[in-house]
Amino acid sequence: MPLAPSPRLRLSLVHQLVLLLVGAVLLAVTVLGAAVAWNLRTGFSDYLRAQDEHWLDRFAEVAAVAVAERGLAALSGPPGSLRPLFDAVAPSDGSPPRPGAGRPDGPPPRPGPGGRPPPGALRTPERLSVVDAAGLPLAGRPLAPQDLSAERPIVVAGRTVARAQLARVPFAAADVDAAFLARQYRGIVMTALLLTLLAVAGAVWAGRRWLRPVREVQQAARRVAQGAFDMRLAPHGNDELTDLAHDINAMAESLQQLEASRRRWMAELSHEMRTPLAVLRGEVEALVDGVRPRTDAAMVSLQEEVTRVTRLVEDFHQLALSDLRALPCSFAAVQPSALLRDAMTRVQPRAQASGLQLALDDAGAPPLALWDTQRIGQLLANLLENSLRYTDAPGRIALQLRPGGPGQAVVCIDDSAPGVPAADHARLFEPLYRADASRSRRLGGSGLGMSICRAIARSHGGHIEAGASALGGLRVVVTLPLRPEGSA
Repeated sequence: MPLAPSPRLRLSLVHQLVLLLVGAVLLAVTVLGAAVAWNLRTGFSDYLRAQDEHWLDRFAEVAAVAVAERGLAALSGPPGSLRPLFDAVAPSDGSPPRPGAGRPDGPPPRPGPGGRPPPGALRTPERLSVVDAAGLPLAGRPLAPQDLSAERPIVVAGRTVARAQLARVPFAAADVDAAFLARQYRGIVMTALLLTLLAVAGAVWAGRRWLRPVREVQQAARRVAQGAFDMRLAPHGNDELTDLAHDINAMAESLQQLEASRRRWMAELSHEMRTPLAVLRGEVEALVDGVRPRTDAAMVSLQEEVTRVTRLVEDFHQLALSDLRALPCSFAAVQPSALLRDAMTRVQPRAQASGLQLALDDAGAPPLALWDTQRIGQLLANLLENSLRYTDAPGRIALQLRPGGPGQAVVCIDDSAPGVPAADHARLFEPLYRADASRSRRLGGSGLGMSICRAIARSHGGHIEAGASALGGLRVVVTLPLRPEGSA
């Protein structure tokens, strides 16, 4: 039977942070402790060597006094014969050797602090050796050059009569020296442990402090994923986590607006589709039941309703395409002025019938552009249709084409009263938005024409905006590049 795979170990952010800080502190403490221990060992070795040399200097002085009084016999003899001289060396306090030091009947050695033996007593006689001027041993065991720790001449009356040698010993062989180093090493270890504990405590505190906003963001993201777009975080601080909280809030707000727009769009779509379908259904039922005769006028009425539904579906299809990607365009060389004149010619009869005056100003218009003729024609038709629907007679509609920035053309459409409130200017290009819903439906508008204009402008790399017109109505400004990206 196959075994189930074991779950992978998952470390939380706090655990990772604790391990990281503890590892860094342990590494730093280890390196620092090793450096301090090495420096301490080296420095202490130098200190002991300096002490040996200083002690040997004082021994040479005592030995010189003894040789001056008794000759080389004071330095000759079997092992242990140097004990009187060895014990007669004064402590390393800078005081001179005492008179009579080194003689059997001389003064006893001075005790060290606390009654302990003087520092010289820590250097055993077995380490000491004395040779004459020719290098022949007088006392102690002979020492090879590599075994020497220090060597000093014994000078009497300006002449070197012998040499005192001190043997090298293993590092910190003396109890006092070993205890001192052990105490220092224990201090280093305790300091390292204390620093490690402080690092663990600091890492846990910092990890919990940083993990709290991360968990809040995580929970907020889960709630947004579940559809709770009204969720908002309360950012505090001034770091990357605060910026992340602001981004989460902005994302939730955008999704909330998008969801509200989607719901409104669905409601408006169902309403817009229901009206022509209800009319179409009523007329069909009337024809089927024989209430209305099957005349050419009845067929024309049905055709108009079908055309209206088809136009509405096509508009929604174009907007859906523009949400997914830019509208597909077939760019070709065209004269912008010719497009505007064609659009004006198509609506001229309706404008005259409605008591509206049309005017075109294309002076200084660019001679050539790479545009999609059908798309730009649809844009102009929608804008003119919007002005025809919502301009009271007698009124005026002015169309202007002029150069914009480098490589751009600007199309302006102004109409006379009534105008649109300034608060509604930015929303005119939202799908199914109407500043006056009842008036729009009465005039047959679907609320999609301006949204399609924005989609067409964007597909050409341009933009569209609305504002107040000097004629008292609405002004729509479309800025288009003469050579959009991808037009080549």
